[in-house]
Amino acid sequence: MANDPILVVPHAAIETWLRTSRVAWTFVRASFFHQNLSTTHLTDIRDRDEIMVPAGRGATAFVDLEDIGAIAAAALLAPSSHADTDTADTVTGSEALTYQQVAQILTDELGRPIRYAQTGIMRYLQHARRTLGMPWGMVLFTAAIYTTARLGMAGELTDTVRGVLGREPIRFAEIAHRERAVWNPAQTTAALPTT
Repeated sequence: MANDPILVVPHAAIETWLRTSRVAWTFVRASFFHQNLSTTHLTDIRDRDEIMVPAGRGATAFVDLEDIGAIAAAALLAPSSHADTDTADTVTGSEALTYQQVAQILTDELGRPIRYAQTGIMRYLQHARRTLGMPWGMVLFTAAIYTTARLGMAGELTDTVRGVLGREPIRFAEIAHRERAVWNPAQTTAALPTT
């Protein structure tokens, strides 16, 4: 069991433990967050006008944190409908986007060119560690996630948001509009205290 590759992923190890515990459980498996672009990749987009990830031309099924939270709330409010089932609520948005498409959406929203810098894995590892300042564990984890996109394994979509919430998932264009200020260098400069 220790050699099972799925258990290397922390989420899978927790799911395995919960399935054998006596605790009632509901798994809400989320795909790649929209907000990773306004947090983890903030400085690349805001300061360098680029997204540098080793995802190649692969698409990623993004999802918004608001949708994930609403699914979790629904499970908490109606536990008998969600608890201890053999399936998990895999939550994605309604679109699988390449990073080239993400860069184009940001370009349109921000009014300046945002470039998708398709990079190899080694260059990404150096960039994530040295430029973004990620700890090694996060560097390796994100590299694995982007590799799944590169291999065409990250674009599968589900209807969980529609099925549970009865509405469409939030699209990345909506997030780009709502959070546009975080990618604006002038906003950051204006927010700094003057001496």
